[in-house]
Amino acid sequence: MLRQLHAWPGVILALLLLILSASGAVLSTQPLAERVAAPATEPTTSVAVLASQVARQVPGIERLDRHPSGLLVAHYQRGSEHGAVRIDPNSGVVLGTYQTPAIYGWTRDLHRCLLLGTTGHALAGLGALGMLLLSLSGVVMLARRQGGWRNLAKPVHGQGPSRWHSQVSRLLLPVLLALGISGAYLSADNFGLVADGMDNEPAMPTEVAKGARPDPIQLKALRDVPLKDLRELDFPAQDDPADVFTLRTAQGDGYVDAVNGALLGYQPHGTARNIYEFIYQLHTGELFGVFGPLMGLAALSVPLLGFTGLVLFLRRRRAAQHQGEIAAEDADCVILVGSESNSTWTFARTLQRALEGAGRVVYSAPMSQGARDFPAARELLVLTATYGDGGAPQSAAGFLERLEHLRLPKAARVAVLGFGDRRFPRFCQHAVDVEGALLALGFHALMPRRDIDAGSLEAFHAWGRDLGDRLGIALDLAHEPDAPPLGQFRLLDKRIHQAPGDQPLAVLRLEPEGTASDYQAGDLLAVMAPGATTPRYYSLASDSAHGVLEICVRLRDGGLCSSYLHGLETGATLDGFVQAHREFRPSPGSAPLILIGAGSGIGPLVGFARRNSRQRPLYLYWGGRVPEAGVPFDGHLDRALAEGRISELRTAYSAGPQRAYVQDRLSQDAQQLRQLVVDGAQILVCGGRNMAEGVRQAFDEMLAPLALSVEHLRAGGRYREDLF
Repeated sequence: MLRQLHAWPGVILALLLLILSASGAVLSTQPLAERVAAPATEPTTSVAVLASQVARQVPGIERLDRHPSGLLVAHYQRGSEHGAVRIDPNSGVVLGTYQTPAIYGWTRDLHRCLLLGTTGHALAGLGALGMLLLSLSGVVMLARRQGGWRNLAKPVHGQGPSRWHSQVSRLLLPVLLALGISGAYLSADNFGLVADGMDNEPAMPTEVAKGARPDPIQLKALRDVPLKDLRELDFPAQDDPADVFTLRTAQGDGYVDAVNGALLGYQPHGTARNIYEFIYQLHTGELFGVFGPLMGLAALSVPLLGFTGLVLFLRRRRAAQHQGEIAAEDADCVILVGSESNSTWTFARTLQRALEGAGRVVYSAPMSQGARDFPAARELLVLTATYGDGGAPQSAAGFLERLEHLRLPKAARVAVLGFGDRRFPRFCQHAVDVEGALLALGFHALMPRRDIDAGSLEAFHAWGRDLGDRLGIALDLAHEPDAPPLGQFRLLDKRIHQAPGDQPLAVLRLEPEGTASDYQAGDLLAVMAPGATTPRYYSLASDSAHGVLEICVRLRDGGLCSSYLHGLETGATLDGFVQAHREFRPSPGSAPLILIGAGSGIGPLVGFARRNSRQRPLYLYWGGRVPEAGVPFDGHLDRALAEGRISELRTAYSAGPQRAYVQDRLSQDAQQLRQLVVDGAQILVCGGRNMAEGVRQAFDEMLAPLALSVEHLRAGGRYREDLF
């Protein structure tokens, strides 16, 4: 329900919000431009002093305005001539003519009423309410996605439109809320729905002093008002001896006798007027010096939020509608999908195509929708993500509550595949809950639940192979995620590390053909080998500043891509693209880094060390098979050690004379590593899953005296893995 409350108003009001935001961004530049042009006002200057100076400088003076930016404008009439000039607040000297640029006048009308009069005012108010609704519903959804309000400020996971939408809206949320609230209030004020105190004017004086009018500098009421508090001063008409000064200040309004300087009929601003003034200046960006640009920046973010939101909306609509043409009662295999950002649906469609290719009759639907009675089903396959800290994703809302109404034949079997991110403490918790609920209701398991971390294609393929074995069919889940267009990369050189009886490991240096996007160590180079249907991903050991892409590749028996890369000749080109991998990067700051890798996993760790120009404490652990093969990137490592970018390098060889694994080195250094963790160290692990499991066990053991664990560190972003 909350997602619909967020999505549909955004889609319906998209064009209206685009107009309001673009016009608002233009208008936000006016206070800034005026503030830059306006001279600073001396704090001791009074209204009386300036009124005296302006009266001498500007014949025919009628009114003196002080804008919130500090700009002073004097309006005059000389016969039939009307005009306005800018005034120096400290000397009263005329600085030049004043005229509001036409673009601001037209844009202000567009912003306030869409150039449509009363109807436009109503539409603008609707747009402001829509922005408020979108901001409030959006922050609640983001808190859920992050696993609770306490995690709202933590890094946002995901990529593409979803990441941009979440990060930009979170960054500008306070300003977007301010725009929505203030815009809705001003619209309500325009229709008289709220009291603004504007009708609480002081009574016009009926008696004034008679006699010659002195210089304004002698009028006490004007001397008592600092210039910084002035809003407007209307001068008395020269041909009307009974006329008075009309004084409007930040605190209230009144009249000043032009002869004796007495304050007449002063009316202080009430609460309603003060609220109106505050909200008006908040909305226009005039309240604080830097708030105008912030308002403009927030307004400019609305088109970006609208575009990314529309992309996400259309993705979910397409996914929800993708249920095939098979009726639920005819399907012998049912796939139910719980997805938040459509990624789980892409895996489900790959599974459905593979099953249909094997001759199965497949029905797929969101877990929260579709039929509940499947009389012909032999298998129920549930693919579900987890939202935030263990919650159900959008398309699985209410599934567990309605699960008792699910009808399957007695012989039917069920399997659950979870999708999640191990950095969350309750990894794949919704999949755990679904499997538990299905088994508790007496359904028979086809195979134990399996969990996919960070959309791992290898894990998904392995699960599909096991599923095919259980079903008695050959099932090849060749999943093809959305990928950017392929570019070309030329091989500059290749260095092989190999010892007798060991599989070779190659360090390749590649140069992008044409202009490549920015990349950092730890990002991924996706390589599309000839004949491959999906790319293979390799972690980068270099930054775009180096001008080359460096990767480390171990030759695998039967490996299509690794064989292709090891056989690539210098000067040849390969097809691929660079994909950001922000989830596997050192956190900013000066806290120590503990980098752990094995085999080709050394690549990004070397890149992190090369970037360590500030020489934060950095401890690198690496495991290989035999010392004779050498350490990949040994030249970079030697320089980093000499320059203080690496504090200590520890190696382990599983088949060497002193046989040890990298986790053994960690256990030997447990006391030092424990202290580094106490000092706030972040741990980054890159390599195979077996190695990573051993590393996790080693850290759990050494951290136990501190009442800490890997999961505690992972929840705080201090333990990150890039596994293959």
